[in-house]
Amino acid sequence: MKHQIFLTLGCAAMLFAATGAPSLAQDSQNATTPQITAKDTSSPKKAHKVWTEDEVSTLRTPEDNYVEQKQAAEAAAAAANAAAAAQQAKSKPKTEKHVGGPPALSNPKSPDDADRMIAWENRDVDAQQELIETLRTQLEQASPEDREKLEKNLTKHVQMLEGTKKERDALMTQKKELEKKAGSGANPADSASSSTPQ
Repeated sequence: MKHQIFLTLGCAAMLFAATGAPSLAQDSQNATTPQITAKDTSSPKKAHKVWTEDEVSTLRTPEDNYVEQKQAAEAAAAAANAAAAAQQAKSKPKTEKHVGGPPALSNPKSPDDADRMIAWENRDVDAQQELIETLRTQLEQASPEDREKLEKNLTKHVQMLEGTKKERDALMTQKKELEKKAGSGANPADSASSSTPQ
């Protein structure tokens, strides 16, 4: 009985070794050189997907499309407003020129308007001065290759600051003129009412 078990196990081991060796040799051959079979020629392998510009649009969600449409509408509205403002500026006749210095940001209609515009210009001057100080600090710490760019930027902002100061000064002059007109306009009315007989 022991003999028969050993004989059966031995035959099974030989069969296993005989069938396993060619399959291992075949697997290693397949790994090194591909073999063309009838199956391979009938159905080619699926190539790696390459996305094109046309196909990328299919990946967009409805939210992306909505945002894009909204931005396009806003851009179109801004362009239309700019075109309308340019057309209006062209069609508007030239009014009286401001005398007494460079043209101001806007010509105030009253001393209160001038005060608001001067306050705006003062805030602008303060912000520009802070920016110039920041640029000067950066210039001191800048590397040699960045220094030239920062110097140009600083010069540009200093010129802008000077222009803003001129606009502010022009607004102050306009305010004084408006105050004189308001003062002189009130006096003739008072004198006219006092000179009329009662």
